[in-house]
Amino acid sequence: MKFNILGNVFKCLCLLPLISYSSQMPSISDTGRVESLGSNPVKISLWKGIKIHLGEKGITRPPKPLPADAVDIKKAYPEEQTGLYVTWLGHSTLLMQIDGVRILIDPVFSYNISPVPLIAIKRFQKESPVKLEDLPFLDAVFISHNHRDHLERQTITELAPNVGFFLVPMGVGSILRDWGVDSAKVREYNWWQEASIKGLSGQMLKFACTPARHFSGRGLTDWNKTLWASWVFIGSKHRVFYSGDTSYDIHFRQIGYHYGPFDLVLMENGQYSVHWPDSHIMPEDGVKAFIELNGKYMLPVHWGSFNLSLHDWWEPIERASKAAQEKGITLLTPRVGQTLSIDENPETSPWWRSF
Repeated sequence: MKFNILGNVFKCLCLLPLISYSSQMPSISDTGRVESLGSNPVKISLWKGIKIHLGEKGITRPPKPLPADAVDIKKAYPEEQTGLYVTWLGHSTLLMQIDGVRILIDPVFSYNISPVPLIAIKRFQKESPVKLEDLPFLDAVFISHNHRDHLERQTITELAPNVGFFLVPMGVGSILRDWGVDSAKVREYNWWQEASIKGLSGQMLKFACTPARHFSGRGLTDWNKTLWASWVFIGSKHRVFYSGDTSYDIHFRQIGYHYGPFDLVLMENGQYSVHWPDSHIMPEDGVKAFIELNGKYMLPVHWGSFNLSLHDWWEPIERASKAAQEKGITLLTPRVGQTLSIDENPETSPWWRSF
């Protein structure tokens, strides 16, 4: 009971301050914090946050470990120079090969992501579906923001020798450099900045750092000291959007206008609450955003591996499935570790309902 209370306190601290930002260009205030024009803070006090977590929790973990497919590296990163392949590793960690370029998104491979030894935030699976040492050379790692469920020190330091570039929002690069990542590998971007990299295959990947409505911070003193973002990936034949952590705002329509249509949309779907509507999108709004992005397939992420909110662990995917069906949207729900070839009209199943 003692550790449960401490865990709730820790999660509340991680969710402060819950601040809403518009999708306009961010700026740095006199205090060194990221701000956007027209932002209106919406804060939850620590005490109120503790009461919320103690009083309103659903069934936040499955009754037994969820299964995970062992990743087949040859399927996740095939030799061919075309095609779009995506492998969901749980939460927001994804392997992706887009037209011959191999990338990894928001890598977190640990079983427990809590920074406090006595307070566990454990993975729903027994372990990650792939070991870091089994991954091939990666052309790039993309990071959406600095929260611990998206950016983990042990994973980054072990990956670093086998990665071409770490592509991150403004300010996040200093964290990687402090961890010993070679500065030459780290590139930082503001919203709406575009760039390209050349993969080991010789293929080019264009990408854009795009807006998200969220916040940042890894402790009590660095709230909003670094930027958060979504990402657009443009290969020779395919386009993909990754939402990062975000709530709903006009930026989805803007991104869809500038970069759509998308072959695949990787949309946040989980860890939301009516108590923090300005930092995590509701499932129904995720479907609305998908429509505005002009996507072909929607793959929900940010669920299925870690509990960081109050809702039942299966609720996000059930709500998203219902909303997608009502709108006639093709929703992809792969098993953790399953690789999908997007060009082959992939089919998935509601595997979570067995638990």
